Amino acid sequence: MEKIERINFYEEYPDNPENLEKARLIDFPSMIYIAAHSVSEFKKFREKLLAINPKLEAAYWPIINRSYWVSAFSYSLDLEGMINDVLSAGEPLTVLVDLELPILAGRRHLFFKNLFSFSNNKKMIRNFLRKASRHGITPVTAQYPAPFGLAESVYRFLGNSYDPVLGHRSSPMYYSSMIADFLKPMMHKHLTKQRSQNRNLELSLGVIATGVFGNEQILTPQMLSQDLQYATNAGFKTVTLFRLGGLNSEYVEVIKSFL
Repeated sequence: MEKIERINFYEEYPDNPENLEKARLIDFPSMIYIAAHSVSEFKKFREKLLAINPKLEAAYWPIINRSYWVSAFSYSLDLEGMINDVLSAGEPLTVLVDLELPILAGRRHLFFKNLFSFSNNKKMIRNFLRKASRHGITPVTAQYPAPFGLAESVYRFLGNSYDPVLGHRSSPMYYSSMIADFLKPMMHKHLTKQRSQNRNLELSLGVIATGVFGNEQILTPQMLSQDLQYATNAGFKTVTLFRLGGLNSEYVEVIKSFL
């Protein structure tokens, strides 16, 4: 059986030096998706990361003003500002488009406030994914995993998933520590089917450290091993873990056994 070729990491809080310091544990090919509010801020964090481990690659994870994640319910001006910032970066970049609904406390009003911008925002995101490569940008979408085809269609309607023919790479967030057990077999089946139809499909796994919600359940090394075994069996070549700040020697041992 073929093994996973690459394991990358998300880092949501690069302003905490302890998180980027975990990059010292990585001695295998890896890319770190660094959250930042602008390309210029990302470049500062990238410089710090590469000073810690120059063998790594860095990618930009844009945090959107007022909505946090990229969403068709974001403010149009915020989306446009992020896209223009990325397209004018002046260098090739891999960019994470974190497609999530505004369900964070204090942002749920966006479902109603920006309802009339919804269609235009979907089009704006779709156009960005389509034209990004002309500007040297490689977009990677992080998105909710669908347990079956109908759910995938709903995600497409909501702007949380886009047709891969646009040219982007997709990485469904199969965070098993946060998913009900009864859904996991269905998600495995659907993700495996998607992978067979799209050989460029990637997979996000987690979580090994809490994120913006602050109460996410953490994978044990044994649970991570099970998830990586599924990814291997399903034929995924690239896996991204949430997040770098949770990395330790036990996780590294598990990871390296699958590479």
